[in-house]
Amino acid sequence: MDIIIGKVESINKGDNYCNASLSLEDKKHFNVKLNMEDDQLLAIGKVFVFEVEAFYKEEVKQFKALKITPLEVSDVPKQDKNRLYSLFYDYAPIPLKDIRLGIESFLNRIENKILKDVTTLVYEKHEGQYYLHPAATKFHHAYVGGLAYHTFTMLKLVDAMLSVYDYLDKDLLYAATILHDISKIDEMTGVDGEYTTEGLLIGHLVMASIEVEKAATILGVEDSEEVLLLKHLIVSHHGQLNFGSPKKPQTGEALLLWYIDSIDSKFTELKTALESTKAGEFTQSVAVLDKMRFYKSKLKK
Repeated sequence: MDIIIGKVESINKGDNYCNASLSLEDKKHFNVKLNMEDDQLLAIGKVFVFEVEAFYKEEVKQFKALKITPLEVSDVPKQDKNRLYSLFYDYAPIPLKDIRLGIESFLNRIENKILKDVTTLVYEKHEGQYYLHPAATKFHHAYVGGLAYHTFTMLKLVDAMLSVYDYLDKDLLYAATILHDISKIDEMTGVDGEYTTEGLLIGHLVMASIEVEKAATILGVEDSEEVLLLKHLIVSHHGQLNFGSPKKPQTGEALLLWYIDSIDSKFTELKTALESTKAGEFTQSVAVLDKMRFYKSKLKK
């Protein structure tokens, strides 16, 4: 028996056959035969550990899967998982350990006990996937660590805005920023993955609000104003009903959270478009920016 670790590129199934094409660590491709029901265990774009056995058919060596395990829940050591993720996926532009230190420094700066306790409880529940998950399946921050990197960037924007608009509540903004996208962990299967049934039917805004309610109930603070406001910021952070927000922002903090979320997602996509554009030319149309094209100047930094 051999162990193969690969990213699922495609699944082919017919009346009497089922197989998957994998991309391996060295970027070579590998074909593995599956049992007829095994395709239900796989997701295109995700990495799995395959226990396989070799067999010969018409003198051609082939491999059949005996056991299939998602990499994230496999017995592969954590340090090896991190190495493998870096081989199969794009990563956040700064080390994940630095992102973690940054986010946790903001968490530790929350002074309001209710907000800090609720935020910490929800954060620790999801911490294992928080620093590996993308912020989207495509467009902005769709890479390993994208969720945390997006959050960290937003926290830094919060600090900049608070230096001007100091009447806004920093604790509420820190807490909501850390938690606003946390349920994307359950909304999407991962990098190059798909939306889950819960993600499609409920969505991460409502899902995160439910997580806050659960944590607040455990702590006995579910009826506090802090929890009410925190849930409002989360469910309104897309700003408009047609953008998926159940409610529009109705506090200053909620308005700011929407704006900085939009700023980071749009400017991240603009940066990507400009990086593939020559100086003196226009980008291709940028979907999240009303499909407009942007000029890349010849000015030197």
